[in-house]
Amino acid sequence: MYGAFPCQYPGCNARYRRKEHLKRHEGSKHAQLQAFVCSICGSQYRRSDTLRRHVQRRHKTTEPLDRARRACAGCHIGKSRCEGGVPCDECVRRNIPCSFQVKGGIAEQERFRNQIPLSSSANPERSREFYWEKRKQYVDRYFEVFHPRWPFIHKGTFNLHQETPLLLQAIVAIGMWTSRELPVQSAAVELHDKLDCAIRDQREKWDASEVEGACSNCFWPIATYQAILLHIIFSALTRSGGIVNLDLKASISAEDFTLLKSLVGSCRRLGMFSYPNMLAKYKETDLPPFVWVGVEEFKRFNISLYKLCGQLSSAGPGDKPLLSASELQFPLPSNDPMWNSTGKEDWHAYAKEENMVSLNNEFREKWISKCADILGFLAS
Repeated sequence: MYGAFPCQYPGCNARYRRKEHLKRHEGSKHAQLQAFVCSICGSQYRRSDTLRRHVQRRHKTTEPLDRARRACAGCHIGKSRCEGGVPCDECVRRNIPCSFQVKGGIAEQERFRNQIPLSSSANPERSREFYWEKRKQYVDRYFEVFHPRWPFIHKGTFNLHQETPLLLQAIVAIGMWTSRELPVQSAAVELHDKLDCAIRDQREKWDASEVEGACSNCFWPIATYQAILLHIIFSALTRSGGIVNLDLKASISAEDFTLLKSLVGSCRRLGMFSYPNMLAKYKETDLPPFVWVGVEEFKRFNISLYKLCGQLSSAGPGDKPLLSASELQFPLPSNDPMWNSTGKEDWHAYAKEENMVSLNNEFREKWISKCADILGFLAS
């Protein structure tokens, strides 16, 4: 009776004694779709036991992964899969209340249904529109609430559909966190955790802190570095729990501090704190406004990085500053109104007051490093 159940897949000679073993083989080897999706990180697997093992090892949880026995009101009326929990993942994604009861009968249920965006299975096009609408909402929130305090992303040239995924998601996570709505903030933390994995998985692509041959002539992955900086700021906002040391500086985890050290080390190795190196990234034929925006973005990123290093401390006492003012060999940012302008008219109005960057003028006498002693005294 050996091999009574042969695999019918073309070119496969596998045979099994039991039918359930054949089904497992077909699902594992020949399935075209990944049927089981991790609700925490989105990883996909063909078998439920593989998914369960992934969740136990990767996310350190043993919570059941099966479909909820009873769907919440939002998933029930929207006809989408409910994984359980309050709030459930689907309601968090849609940014709607999660409840197991809708009062008021049919009329109230119809009103509730009209408030819920259609699920992706019911209307894929509407789901994509909703996806970008929500991201735009949180990006706008980022620039409204967070950007005035950390203005190192140029709003005027920011394009929702063209930015790198890491930077866009880092901005969205902070925008979600500033909503102050608990379900949305919970979703922001989950997004932050996914970004943390992505940043560390891609470390070889951006970490130049210990790379031999890394220099100012190498490519500067400024968008990735901006995303990492936002990522660490988010960690300080959400994970420090308000803990400060005797110097009234917030503390971050050892892992995040190591990430910050790698970021500073990479910028230092690539020569990003040098104004001549910034100018060297451009040509005389480049348009002056293009050069001005790029150089300003470098300067404002470096200052924000210096600011963050000054506001944070590692877990160990007596640590030296990761970045000193004496390393900031460039002039202060200029013309904040022009930097923050988004319309053509405002840009031209403020541009009249701005002397565009000259690639031949390094403004050495205006470098921040010239005032390093004063800045160090004020920070001590």
